[in-house]
Amino acid sequence: MSPKISDEQKEQRKQQIFAAAERVFIRKGYEQATLKDIVEEAEMSRGWIYLYFQSKEEIFQGYMERMDAENGRALHELLETSPTVWAAVEALFTKQIMDITELPNSVAPAYYEYFIAGWRESERRAILTRRYDQSIADLEEMFEQGVTRGEFAPNMPLSLLARMAASQLEGIMAHALAIGAEHIEVPQQIDALLAFLKHSLGVRA
Repeated sequence: MSPKISDEQKEQRKQQIFAAAERVFIRKGYEQATLKDIVEEAEMSRGWIYLYFQSKEEIFQGYMERMDAENGRALHELLETSPTVWAAVEALFTKQIMDITELPNSVAPAYYEYFIAGWRESERRAILTRRYDQSIADLEEMFEQGVTRGEFAPNMPLSLLARMAASQLEGIMAHALAIGAEHIEVPQQIDALLAFLKHSLGVRA
């Protein structure tokens, strides 16, 4: 009879699989990575992997969900610890400069492969749509807190501002990955985006 596995052990094994998958996706991207690569990287048997995930795609989806949850927690912590909402906005967007310079050594290229190569697949489009909607909702909530606290007096709908900011960031990331962060002047673009947001949000001194 097989020994019973505790919830803590299950979580540890899932984390081990995700950590191994992250290394594989960084090294090989999404399309070239295989479940065999992840099994070998995790130093677990294929049978153990199958207890939790049936495919490379399931692992990738689980990894994205976990990272999205972590990013959501980090955003709320940033809002709680920043002296003002605008300070939190500045910190969030300024951090993107460092993140963008590290794109080639991250899982970001695998994200683009997964969604762009599979945009015709309804399941992937649904996942992308959910992630997009959540990111917009998070930004909009951040802006709304500024209004509630009397810091912002926006001159356009917050939902539109959130979408414009997200699209601008996504474009910067895509170009940085394809052409190079230095070539497209990432810091200058982020500064310009912040200046636009500060004006459009009507940030009060």
